[in-house]
Amino acid sequence: MNLPNKITVARFGLTGLLFAYLIANDTCSGPEWWAPAVAAGFFIVVVATDALDGYYARKLELVSDFGRIADPVADKVVMAGVFIFLASADWATRFFPPWMVVIIVSREFVVTGLRGFIETRGVAFPARWDGKLKMILQCVAVPAVFLVHMVELGSVSGWDWTHLPLLLEVFTWIALIMIWAGLVMTVTSGVRYTLAAAAVLRERPGASAGT
Repeated sequence: MNLPNKITVARFGLTGLLFAYLIANDTCSGPEWWAPAVAAGFFIVVVATDALDGYYARKLELVSDFGRIADPVADKVVMAGVFIFLASADWATRFFPPWMVVIIVSREFVVTGLRGFIETRGVAFPARWDGKLKMILQCVAVPAVFLVHMVELGSVSGWDWTHLPLLLEVFTWIALIMIWAGLVMTVTSGVRYTLAAAAVLRERPGASAGT
């Protein structure tokens, strides 16, 4: 197994540890201000490995079928899992209500299924720019939400910061903008993937796997 694939596999392990941390801390629903701060940092480390394995795959020319399939799956596992955890936490539902998480997770299932089906028919179906932008927006939104909660808990704990209200407002606006922009890109990119898949099927209705 080459280096990029090892990083991808390691990301699955880190994702499991992140989920274990969220379970142990009840998705940061306790009074400890440091819990959401650690969650934000942990999440950033996990998603940073996505850029790392892609970088080495291109630099070392080690792009493989395993990496092409496993890398987006790892992304979807960590993002869908974290969204589900946040939708289950009372403090986070104002950012990620269940209906929004259903839309996000459903889109990932649909796109993954379409990509797998099209590629078994011998047609490349790579990630699109709007799907990548959606991922970037979500990767900013999640730690921003955790940092909002960190500041909220810190204010309750008696933090004596002059600019604490401003910091809370900044994190909140960053979270809201990234969340809603990410939702728009989730829906629009999902529609574009679906239309692209339909076009492929119309052009090659009799194609078989491996042709």
